[in-house]
Amino acid sequence: MGKAYRNFWSLNTDEAVVAGILRDETLKNIEVLMPLNAQMKDIDLILINMRNKKVVKAQIKGSRAFEPKKSEIRKFGEGSAGWFRIKKDAIYKSSADIFVFLVYVLEENERAGRRIILPHTVTIPTENLKALCKKYKKAGKDKMFSFYFWINPTKRKAFEFRDTIYDLSKYLDKKGFKKLNKVLK
Repeated sequence: MGKAYRNFWSLNTDEAVVAGILRDETLKNIEVLMPLNAQMKDIDLILINMRNKKVVKAQIKGSRAFEPKKSEIRKFGEGSAGWFRIKKDAIYKSSADIFVFLVYVLEENERAGRRIILPHTVTIPTENLKALCKKYKKAGKDKMFSFYFWINPTKRKAFEFRDTIYDLSKYLDKKGFKKLNKVLK
């Protein structure tokens, strides 16, 4: 009798985008790997320093691009938001070392005379995310957290803006990757 095969290891689009960004933003001796089986639940990418064998496990969360409301632009400035819903247990019981939130931001390209969509990341160590959740978040009846991250690419600012406004700029793009590189060094 034959064995049926199915694709267990397809790479999610957001994971592929983040893998490409990590390849460019991490040290040369860092490899970005993808688990090929379901035994590593909630681990989407693995970063390993090939010299010293330090490992960081990453959970990737992606958001679609949202057209910002005029009232949001007046209040928060340029940029746009990402929305993430995550189970409370997925954060508090996570085996990932970091969470990488991928936000597609609508940006004005004056030179081209049009708007473009660019990916931005908020890279938060899991322990820091847990602390932020304890301090600022309340899970709904469905035991889910909702995160609303505003990214202002011009000012290089990121913040949660829905429940309580708190700054996430130190985790935005290169700043977050700089901290990640220190961990893997």
